[in-house]
Amino acid sequence: MNHSSVAAGSIAVTARKPLKDAAERVLGRLWIDRVPARLAAGDPTLWPSAAAAEAEGRRLCAPARPGPGRDVPERVAELRRSLFEDAAGLAAPSRIVLIGQGAVVRAAEAIVRTAGADAPDGQGDQDERGAPAAPPAVLPLTVLDGPEPGPLARLAADPAGLAGTVAVVAGDDPGTDTLRRVLLDLMRDAGVPPEDAGRRFVVVAAPDSAAAKAAAEAGHPLVEAPAQTAFGALSPYALVPAALAGADVAALLEAAAAELPALARPEDNPGLVLGAILGGAVRAGRGTLVLGGYPAALPGLDGWAARLLDEATGGRLGTVVQGGGLPVAPDPDLFLVTLDGRPHQDDATVTGPLAAQLVVWEYAAAVAAHLLGRDPLAPPPRQAPLTLDDGTGDPVFSDGPPGRAVEVHTTVHPLAGATDLEGLLEGLATLVGPRERLALVAYLDPDGTLGEGAAVRRLAALLAARCERPVTVAWGARGPVPGAVPPDDGTGNDQRDRGVYLLVTGNAVRDVPVPDRHHRLGMLQLARALGDARAVREDGRPVVRLHLQDRRAGLARLLDAARGEG
Repeated sequence: MNHSSVAAGSIAVTARKPLKDAAERVLGRLWIDRVPARLAAGDPTLWPSAAAAEAEGRRLCAPARPGPGRDVPERVAELRRSLFEDAAGLAAPSRIVLIGQGAVVRAAEAIVRTAGADAPDGQGDQDERGAPAAPPAVLPLTVLDGPEPGPLARLAADPAGLAGTVAVVAGDDPGTDTLRRVLLDLMRDAGVPPEDAGRRFVVVAAPDSAAAKAAAEAGHPLVEAPAQTAFGALSPYALVPAALAGADVAALLEAAAAELPALARPEDNPGLVLGAILGGAVRAGRGTLVLGGYPAALPGLDGWAARLLDEATGGRLGTVVQGGGLPVAPDPDLFLVTLDGRPHQDDATVTGPLAAQLVVWEYAAAVAAHLLGRDPLAPPPRQAPLTLDDGTGDPVFSDGPPGRAVEVHTTVHPLAGATDLEGLLEGLATLVGPRERLALVAYLDPDGTLGEGAAVRRLAALLAARCERPVTVAWGARGPVPGAVPPDDGTGNDQRDRGVYLLVTGNAVRDVPVPDRHHRLGMLQLARALGDARAVREDGRPVVRLHLQDRRAGLARLLDAARGEG
């Protein structure tokens, strides 16, 4: 039989040969290891990080566990009353800003977007009596997940919007705290009294964490949560911002809980089968997943799933979101999994509503990590040190007039002789060999309308056509740490980093100062990019950095060169 399917609850997973065969080869090991029973019981011996946390009395966000989010609806109802009803003299909340990084942030985005956050916010509307209209059912969600100045500069340019902003801090790292302090300063500059500004920040953090202590010092409300991991789509980290925006998280939790009985079974378990497909494919030599399909009804789900899999498997399963650039022709190391796709044509499909997708993908990511010998609860690798010297010296050449030029930085010998962008991109494409990928990392504004998001994705598609291999797109702090994929750990499949890296940086038109520092966010962003470039080169991977003196003009020049119109 060339096609098989597993359906339980409201979700169905299908697979065609050879993914079906790859999954069947590893299911026996999963049963022998009692993975379904151990996941259902929360067995801390399944992974070293879980065992260490158990011994220390710490809680971690575990896969497919809606439990930590059970108290969120009641807690958020209290917060909404204080922010929406009891805040006399304050502007009504009109926007939620989420500060944080990782898969949980992408999950919050998917939940809010699915709930309809793209609807107009109604700011300034009046009801039939001429009184201000009530807040919309779902508020827009703005994500701040790195030092790119663009989103914060747009917030600063809208003082009325800042006065109606509620911020959720979902992270415990220095970068997240820097963004919290920047936004707090912007709100005060917009005329929001310091005490009121402090109330507009809600911190989600583990007890006794640095973020929890900062919240107490600043007077921010605190929502306690287990320590953050890749698994947190149903934790307070994702649910608090989604609920404050107006998403019905109580219904989401109820629907997710209804899927759990199927995930405790050794057979007819969609999460186990999907995890076996993913892990089995990598073990069979197919290490790059292409996520595609028709996710219009669940916007943002594919981006969350890609980030989840990267964090949970430590980069051993490479993931390309279909909109980010595809190879022209299929290759033996690629496999396609579609959301609401075509079971008899696609390699595998996953079909179901949002709640079911969240729990099944988290469960599957945990299973895949087990098969690949990874600890999915381990802390992420440390980022490369910040630096203002990536070791490349002066540009190899600059393309374009002063002020609008594209500067080329590289030490890759075959590319050092290039004299124009078209020749450089052609040479870069030839460096991407079989089973490799081109990693496009943009330290720019990812907004598709107001930033550089649309142009960068068009560039990725053109580069994919040139090199006939996958092109992944990451946005500085949004993406995985470049060069962080570890070597083979004995599973029989060497999944060391096989990327050829193209890093794109650019001057910011409007920059934002960092409180109590002598630099701005744009300098932090450039230092992050230069540190990443140095780390990739030290790992032995080819890397080219393009610096755009003018972002819009530089990207237009790059698109022309990628089309061969230079």
